[in-house]
Amino acid sequence: MNRGLSLITALLVLISVVCVGGTVMSKERDDYTRENERYALLEDAFKERARGILEECGYRDSGVTITWTRDRDGARSYRVEIHHRGIESLDDDGKEKLTEALHCEEFCGEVEELRIIFS
Repeated sequence: MNRGLSLITALLVLISVVCVGGTVMSKERDDYTRENERYALLEDAFKERARGILEECGYRDSGVTITWTRDRDGARSYRVEIHHRGIESLDDDGKEKLTEALHCEEFCGEVEELRIIFS
């Protein structure tokens, strides 16, 4: 009888641990989803702003590709590729000025690193 009671108790403890662990994992997943949604909005705003700046500078229909990586700490680093044939002819100073114009405090303040590459 004592052995059966110990087995039932151990089984109930195991079930409780699994249920509590599932609840914690679900909350972490929800936090991660909310974080991704927040960054997606920032990325979209940055992309629209970048396209507007590029169009003002005479680079209509530029392609803007954004890729990101996430550190273990949760910090994100971004690589933004700007695709336009006319940008290839710019000298280094012209590319530097365009890079400065594309940097955005709302976005840059939220990310670890932002690299802009022209191709």
